[in-house]
Amino acid sequence: MDVSIPSHLEKAYEDCQRQAFGHYENFPVASLLLPKVSRPHVAALYAYARTADDFADEEKYEGRRLKEIARWERGLKDALKGKKAPAALMAFAHTVRTFQIPLSLPLDLLRAYRMDVVNHRYSTWNALLYYCRHSANPVGRMVLLISGIRDEKLHRYSDFICSGLQLINFWQDSSIDLKRGRIYYPLAELKKAGVGAKGLLALQDSPPVRRMVRSAVDFTEGYFRKGLPLLDAVTGRLKLELKATCRGGSRILGKIRGMDYQVLEQRPHLGVWDKFQVFLAALLPPGKGS
Repeated sequence: MDVSIPSHLEKAYEDCQRQAFGHYENFPVASLLLPKVSRPHVAALYAYARTADDFADEEKYEGRRLKEIARWERGLKDALKGKKAPAALMAFAHTVRTFQIPLSLPLDLLRAYRMDVVNHRYSTWNALLYYCRHSANPVGRMVLLISGIRDEKLHRYSDFICSGLQLINFWQDSSIDLKRGRIYYPLAELKKAGVGAKGLLALQDSPPVRRMVRSAVDFTEGYFRKGLPLLDAVTGRLKLELKATCRGGSRILGKIRGMDYQVLEQRPHLGVWDKFQVFLAALLPPGKGS
């Protein structure tokens, strides 16, 4: 398989890499731990997803979010046919063709972003995990395909990890999402804890809210761990990347526990020391580091 970058797409891929490394999120998908040959392609995936996610979230797209997502989908399909499209889509389309990525995976991501625009509540864990199946799992599967891994069993392990990471991001960004009117805690969990949606949207912390957050963290940790056998099934730099990503997610859960689940008042994040420890732990053999 020829994974080299055609000369006419070099600048497009370089722009994607700048976007991937320059964003503020905790877990940049095109990190230096990935094999060098994979980084441009994973960065193209990131740029594709990040741009569409911005259409669903950023204030400047208010009133035209669904139109922008539809335009992005048409642009990808045009790029796959060899037609003119935005540079990031031209790069990503090349990646999709190179690694024979099923079109359903990037289109599932766009479905999730449409859900973000129109659906701000989830009744049960199953409903929320259905969202994660579209918003997170396709990313993991595409990264594995770019890494040459097509084993469906390993892809299913990836699904647990990616959905787990999506849930972790929800609890980490609770205050941000609630200000946008989005409640990702299942409504059944609100009812069980005796938490009112109105108070939650107003960021009113309380013992019942913290019990609800604790229950969400417990559920997430258990779900996330179901995917960890993937780490034993891969090798090389991909293994290091996955270890770092998983340890970073687990560390956020630890931060939430350490702040007594008060995620409405502050956003847990990884500082420089945390990131160094995550990176170091990824390099060490099992049983070493933290």
